[in-house]
Amino acid sequence: MITGLLQKNKVDGLILNTQANFAWASGGANNWVSIADANGVASLVFKADGAAYAVLDNLEGPRFESEEKLGRLGFELIEAPWWESDKRGRLLFDLARGHGKLPQVASDNTMEGTLNWAGEVAHARWSLIADERDRYHQVCRAAAEALESTCLEITPGMSEWEVAGYLSQACYARGLVPFVTLVAADDRIFNYRHPIPTFNTIDNYVMVVLCAKGGGLIANCTRLVHFGPVTPDILEKQRHVQTIDATFNLNTKPGAVAGEIFAKAQQAYAYAGYPNEWQLHHQGGATGYAGREYRAGPGSTDVVVEWQAFAWNPSITGTKSEDTILVSSEPGHELEILTRYPESTWPTVTVSIEGLGSMERPDILER
Repeated sequence: MITGLLQKNKVDGLILNTQANFAWASGGANNWVSIADANGVASLVFKADGAAYAVLDNLEGPRFESEEKLGRLGFELIEAPWWESDKRGRLLFDLARGHGKLPQVASDNTMEGTLNWAGEVAHARWSLIADERDRYHQVCRAAAEALESTCLEITPGMSEWEVAGYLSQACYARGLVPFVTLVAADDRIFNYRHPIPTFNTIDNYVMVVLCAKGGGLIANCTRLVHFGPVTPDILEKQRHVQTIDATFNLNTKPGAVAGEIFAKAQQAYAYAGYPNEWQLHHQGGATGYAGREYRAGPGSTDVVVEWQAFAWNPSITGTKSEDTILVSSEPGHELEILTRYPESTWPTVTVSIEGLGSMERPDILER
């Protein structure tokens, strides 16, 4: 795919530096040491003639060769002295350039002297091939298991930090890196849409949100737990938000325009009696190698492609619904909920949308 993209645009070479693009172009390999850095410690170079290189500091070479297996994937590994990291950019450019007087080199960020192809590369990775879909199923299942098992361990009196700690442990034990863990107990669920954990302790109600990465792909899901019977007000809101979530998901089909999907969800908000709630938090959008490849909104022009992943996350104050889905036109695989698994005991509700069908949405777990 990358070679064809270069040839089509008459570009000599492409340099990929970011964690997301490295994982995408290497079949799930990791180039990070610090998960917080957008760029990793190794870069990939693709040339229009089909050559491919992995460039990294000498201290990284042994691990990348034996564990990331880049050599077996067809990359020629080029090690550079770590103390000459300031020369890395020149080395990458020289590898990527062609033999013409005016070389055209692209990169996935703002490298000096290169075309910024961040958007082109991001769009190219939206449609997941079979191997990626298999990996994504595994990642999303593991994330759902980590989240739901954590929710089953929560007890009143725990702090939000403790819950986040249990969740992180459950992720790492399954080979996932949790890079978003939001936890809100009781009043904080109603007050904040992005509740980072605090020492606030749980009384009756808790929301736990997870975005976890494995092999570069990101699983997104939310679950709610209530100790004792759910109050009628919360339950009514949850039923509405489940319907809105189903409206988002069931309208997400290859060829659909994101802005039109969003407009139908806005109508669902209004029909439920909450016409302005969508303004209080973003509603999600496409996912995959980024938590959100893009966030949909009014007038969004992005078009859903085959085998694309989405994570919609509608909310009505005090409630929320979110899972990661995969959509296609292939019979039997039109909509798959990736963050659900057969052995799950989490309660669900069947939501039907006229003219679109029905789907299961996670309910609030009463304990």
